[in-house]
Order: sequence, then structure tokens, then C-alpha cells
Amino acid sequence: MTQPSHTAIPSLRSEMLRLSLFGGRLAVSELILFSLFLTDILMLGMIGELSLTAALLVNSCFVLCYVTALGLLQGGLPIASRYFEEDDLPAFHGVTGATLVLALICAAVVLITFLAFPPVLHALSYPHDLITECWRYIAFILPALVLAMIYIAVRNAIIATGNSRGFIELSIAGLALNALFNYVLGFGVNFGSLSVPAMGIAGIGLASSIVETLIFLGFCVLLWKRGFRLYYFAAGAVVGRLQAVSKMWAAIRPYMRQTTRIGLAVALIFFVDSTLFSGVLIMVGRHDVQGMAALALIFEWVALAVMIPVGLSEAIVQRVAQVQSQFELGDDAADLPAALRVILRASYLVTSLYLLIVSIVFIGFDINIPTLFIVDNEAHPALIERLDRYALLGLLVAVFMSFIIVFAAILRGMLDVRTSMIAVVVCYWGIGLGATFVLVELLGGGADEALNTVTIALGVGTATLVARLWVLIGRSQQAPVSG
Repeated sequence: MTQPSHTAIPSLRSEMLRLSLFGGRLAVSELILFSLFLTDILMLGMIGELSLTAALLVNSCFVLCYVTALGLLQGGLPIASRYFEEDDLPAFHGVTGATLVLALICAAVVLITFLAFPPVLHALSYPHDLITECWRYIAFILPALVLAMIYIAVRNAIIATGNSRGFIELSIAGLALNALFNYVLGFGVNFGSLSVPAMGIAGIGLASSIVETLIFLGFCVLLWKRGFRLYYFAAGAVVGRLQAVSKMWAAIRPYMRQTTRIGLAVALIFFVDSTLFSGVLIMVGRHDVQGMAALALIFEWVALAVMIPVGLSEAIVQRVAQVQSQFELGDDAADLPAALRVILRASYLVTSLYLLIVSIVFIGFDINIPTLFIVDNEAHPALIERLDRYALLGLLVAVFMSFIIVFAAILRGMLDVRTSMIAVVVCYWGIGLGATFVLVELLGGGADEALNTVTIALGVGTATLVARLWVLIGRSQQAPVSG
């Protein structure tokens, strides 16, 4: 087949459709898998407010680990994608191996973090019964939390091959099994002579670990079907395990620095995002446990809502790498900035349409999504009243977070990560956590003041990224392009 002499710049409509389909599949899969932990919250709300609060506290800290690892392990995605498209399988396996090494490091950090979680709560003077309930949950859900880190690396390797078939099917099956096992192990059932005792919060944690293991194995099978083979790491004769490990490291090591350098910039942004939420919860929880539970429910639904922009950001990275490969190798390099601007505009419009739908649900249909996480609303009237009072601010938090994720991805595509890092550090740690500490710890404020501060911090961060994008896009439109 004869290759065309000129690569056409994609239209805005076609690019929006492309990003919606590819990013949509990734986002739906990630959304469903993230919902595994929300299923726990639904079941725990039926057990009691203490169990619900304990799980919310544990999951809020896990979100910090998960989102940070998601950013770190994104570093290998565009590199592996390019190598796979160029049919350089040894290099593709090298980048994938480097990402898996980083994932194992993340898993070790998660293991240490949650083993130290109850002593840290004790040092912060949390109630003894809450600490005990947290430990019962952690003891059984810890395998799921550790495997989730490695799952991210496996998933990214599959995405790099450009084939996401099987993602949604595995995710839906996992969600259904998690709901089933949660009920069986959490509340207990009788099957004739066979009786399964009710384990409460421990059983719900165990159910999540079982299902997460099954999902992880399923994604490993998908990666194997895409052509991933261990022999690429240790070609030739191998004598003993030590030599095998040495050869594997030799195949992975050249790609570690490149993969880590890109991922660290994204991880820092995601980490600062998450520490804003976790830090606020810790400060509020020391003085107002119910207020902490209300904020935790809001932050849980925000974390769920931004999975769509996270999936879209992965599609943006993949698409930018593909467009750069198409335009840089021929005589069409002068058209590359214009093609990238189309991707940027399409990303903005797709995100805006998604947030418009969310806003219609909240405002038009008067549905406060965080209240849906509590099965028996009548049993928690004070908590529901707070959630209704915080509804609009919770929506604004979701909107700001979504735009920040997409705008940061766009800036990465334009090779500008410094602005994102500076903006989130100053706005989140300086304005968000700093002002919350003053208002809550020093001035005796509570959840109301903390949520106002978080909203302001996210709004300022969004405005900063918008201003930077405006400057860069204006310059790129007017700057001459050398041949």
C-alpha cells in the first residue's frame, strides 16, 4: 500500500470522537475497578457508623498511595507505546520491566504504610475503638492494597499495545464478585448444613482481597495474550536464578532512568493532590469525627469522578505520542503544533461535556451523589444533613480536580511540567493545608472551614494552569516554525 505524502491534521470533531472512545474505555474500566472499594463503603454503612468511618479513613489514605502510583507508573506508558508501534519488542519489554520494578517499590511502600497506620492513629490521639476497627479492616484488605500497585503497571503495559479488549469485561466481573463476597463474608449466610459466619468489616476486607487477586491474574493473562514474555529479559542460556535475575536487570536497567524521570513529575502532582485531601481529613478527624466522615465521603466520590479525566489523560498521552510519531518522521513536522492544538482543544471540550453531565445530575436532578454511598440514610440523619449542606462545594471540588488533571496532561504533552508542579505545591500545600491548619488546629474551626479552604485551593490551582495554557497556546500559534 502506498503511503500518503502528506499526513492530514485531524479535525476537532474526529479527535473528540477518538479521545472519547479510547479514553472512555480506559476510564470506564478504571471507574469500575475503583468502585470495588466503594462497594465496601456501601456494605459497611449497613454495619455501623464506626465501621464506615474506619473504612473511610483507611481508603482516604489508600487513595493517596494509589493516585501517586498512578502518576509515577504513567512514565513508561508513552515510551512503551512508541516502542511497541515500532515493533521493538525488547525495548517494549525493557520499559515494561522498569515500570514493574517501580510498581514493586510502590507495593512495598503501601505495605509499610498500612502496617504503621494504627500506631500513627494512636500517636494522633484517635479514639481507641476507631483504631481497633481500622486494624481489623487493614488486616484483611492489605493484600488487595498491595496488588493494586502492581495492577497499575500491568494495565499500562496492555494500554501501550493499543488494545484494551477485555478490560471492561474483567472489571464488571470483579465488581459483581466483590458485591457477592462482601455480602457473604460481611453478613454471613447459611447454605443448608454449610454456614458462613458474619465477619463484619474483616469479611468485607477479605472479600476485596480475594476479588483483587482474581482481577490481577486476569490482567496478567491479558498481558500475556498481547505478547509479553519473560524470555525477552534473559535471552540465551541461563544458569541458576542469580544469573537469570542479573540478566533481567541488565535488560531493564537502561530504561529505568527514562521511565522514572517522566513518572516522577506526574507522581509529584498527583501526590500533592492527594495529600491535600488526606491532610485535611487527619486534621478535621482530631476534632470532629462526623465532619471527617462527611468530608471523606465527598472526597471518595471526587476520587471516583476524576477517574474519567484520569482515563482521558492516559488517552491524551497515548495520542500525543502517536501524533508525534506520525509527523516527526516525514516532511510534515511544521504541522505538528497545529495537530497537537487540535488534541488539546478536543481534550478540553470532552472534559467539559463530562462535567456538564455531572452538574446536571447534581443540580438539575438534585442528586447528591455522596449520600448514595450510605444505604440507610435514615440511620445517619446528622451525616446526611452535612452532606446536603456541602453538596455544591463538593461539586466544585470535582470540577476543579477534573480540569487540573486534564490541563496537567496537556502541559505534559507540551513538555511543561514545572508549571503544574509549582502550582499544586503552592496552592495545595500553601493555601490548602496551610490555611486548614490555621483555621482548624489554631482557631478551632471544623469541616466547614476545611472544605471552603480546599475549594479555594483547587480553584486557584485551576486558574494558574489555565493561564499557563493560554500563554503557551498563544505563543505556539504565533511562533514561526522552522523547517
